[in-house]
Amino acid sequence: MMGDDGEKLLALVDDIRKIDSLRNEELHIPQIVVIGDTSTGKSSVLQALTRLPFPVAGDLCTRFVTETTIRRCGPSERPGYKIEVKMDDPSTSQAAPFPSKSFESDEWVEVYQNLREDIDDAFDKMSPTHLLPPGIPKKGVQAMHGTSSTGLRPPPMPQLLKHRLQITVRKPNQAHFSIVDIPGLVSSGAAVDIQLSVELARQYIKNEEAIVLHKLTPSYDSAITPASNVIVNQKWLNLVTEEHALDRTIGVITKTDRIEEADHEIIFSLLRNRAGSEHHLKLGWFAVRNRSSKEILDGESFEERDRKEDGFFGSSKWKEATLNFPAWDSIDPNVLGIRRLKRTLQGHLYKRVKENFPRLRSKMRSLEIEYNARIQSMGEPREKPRDQRVYLSGIQMIYEAEVERSLNGDYRFADTPNHPSRLRYHVKTFNDKFESSIQHNAVQYHWQLNDQDDEVDGIGILNWINNTWDAHRGSEPRLDAPRSLKKELVKQQTESWEKETKFYLEKVENAIKACNNHLFVFACGDDTLRLKIREKLEAREMKAFEAAKAELNNILKDRDYIDSWNPQLEIFIAQCQRPRIERQVKLQLEQQKKGTATEANHPEASLDQVSAREQFYVANKRVYEVHDWLFGYWKVAYPRFVDNVIFQVVERHLLGPNGPLRLFDRNWIMGLEDEELEELVGENRETRAERKELKERLEGLKNALEKADIALRSRTDG
Repeated sequence: MMGDDGEKLLALVDDIRKIDSLRNEELHIPQIVVIGDTSTGKSSVLQALTRLPFPVAGDLCTRFVTETTIRRCGPSERPGYKIEVKMDDPSTSQAAPFPSKSFESDEWVEVYQNLREDIDDAFDKMSPTHLLPPGIPKKGVQAMHGTSSTGLRPPPMPQLLKHRLQITVRKPNQAHFSIVDIPGLVSSGAAVDIQLSVELARQYIKNEEAIVLHKLTPSYDSAITPASNVIVNQKWLNLVTEEHALDRTIGVITKTDRIEEADHEIIFSLLRNRAGSEHHLKLGWFAVRNRSSKEILDGESFEERDRKEDGFFGSSKWKEATLNFPAWDSIDPNVLGIRRLKRTLQGHLYKRVKENFPRLRSKMRSLEIEYNARIQSMGEPREKPRDQRVYLSGIQMIYEAEVERSLNGDYRFADTPNHPSRLRYHVKTFNDKFESSIQHNAVQYHWQLNDQDDEVDGIGILNWINNTWDAHRGSEPRLDAPRSLKKELVKQQTESWEKETKFYLEKVENAIKACNNHLFVFACGDDTLRLKIREKLEAREMKAFEAAKAELNNILKDRDYIDSWNPQLEIFIAQCQRPRIERQVKLQLEQQKKGTATEANHPEASLDQVSAREQFYVANKRVYEVHDWLFGYWKVAYPRFVDNVIFQVVERHLLGPNGPLRLFDRNWIMGLEDEELEELVGENRETRAERKELKERLEGLKNALEKADIALRSRTDG
């Protein structure tokens, strides 16, 4: 029907499906999924379809998912099998309840015998008896489902597992066939089982390319008729409908040899599958005859089973139903029997695989690109100290380059003046404002440069100097200035310098912090790692800021030393004195002119005026001299102070080699111990797990794509 190429294609798709790392991806790989409640004969049908010795007693096969693949032996392969349990529950770290088993032999009979034993062992190991919680004796299993000695019924013990039993068989002269059997829906018992049964069913049915095999068995333990039993299984039909799987569902009626005579027509109606009927299925209904318990115990072969089934459907009412006239009232003989069901399943599966193979290959290519991008976005692995140091150094190099740009004016955001990375621009702006503030605003009293005589008796700077002079008089000669006068005057006149300077320094510090925050974000996109680096450097950053403040305090204290060797000092004093001298000379000349006329008429008045002027200048000469010195000193002191703050505090301590922007350097990285590196840069458990999972998925994809490409070339060459 499908030839060697078809079998190879089915085998390839099964291999892709078995790649555990791709299990969580919605690849929508075509597969056959068997659903149905317990006691519907699922195990017996599974046996007949696969020709494998699955247990048929009890409900063992419904506790977990069973994935079975049978394929033809390759040219150099011997018959054999592999059985393993896949643990799909991420919440458990326990070992698989059944260890992987494999076997091969030249004789299929020997393989089959060992396979029977290992399958029985696997089902036994995954039974409730063997999977009891610690501390509960195995003999207590029945008690957990009955009534305790107290008369109270204990909570039901969970029965279902998230584990998958995966069976792969190599058999001579065997067309490729694979099938998945999932537990039935649970309506009573442990709450976790009820929920898990629905989750498992949806997990497989929602696959858009899955062919759903729904098994239905008439019930004779109650008054429910076979047709009514379809309604009993409405929960399955509802689930299939919700997952939009009705058009890819095949109905299978089992145990047909137990149908009452009066109920044949109801079953025949389902098998006719007329369009528009209540339970019409696009892929149709099938009927099979199950082996009886006696036939199984007697070890009846599958060939004998098939002969009995052929005889059953070829007799009495079943034979008549296939010959009814008109044709629409008859049953298609191709829907009767396990072999016809299997051929139909294989045909539908191959058709879906063939149609979806290009889509599947394209999807895997897209996932390969996505996984590579995600792995690349995570950066290099950081498990070993060397890898961690290299990774951290890469971040540091980006950071350092951006620091240089921010300090040298090579701005990345040139069109955004207020961007935090434009640090040099911000600092120079603050410098200009700081200098202007110290020059124009940071004095207690404005300078007296116009020789306003009445200022001496007012509230201005001359009066302040005079009052301070008097307040600090000591043991010096009477006309000499107090020893501490100039220091006190400088201290009071520059009192606001400290406030202005600290305000300036605060703005610079904030700008540095904002710039640093931006540069770290730019250099390190990993929020967690960036936070760790900042925390590791925090103490050193605080130390750098504290060093700057300590330097500022030293500069502020230096104001107590009021000397200067700046040659401009005398020039500034002279500049302050010159207007006053010139004005005094001018006044004297004017007075002399007026005095000549006055002296002729009133010689005593002229003498009094000269005496008054002399007394005024003698009395205030000392104040003017101090004022002029104070002004000259201020003229050389304030720019010196501004320069000292900018160069010694900001440039040396905040922007210099030991500043906050220079701490994340290569020397610091090389000095980290291995333990510090692990704590700082080492990937957390989640990241390592994610990287490992992505790499496993990528490896699985590459393997699958390799096979897909080979298959595609083979089909093209053929």
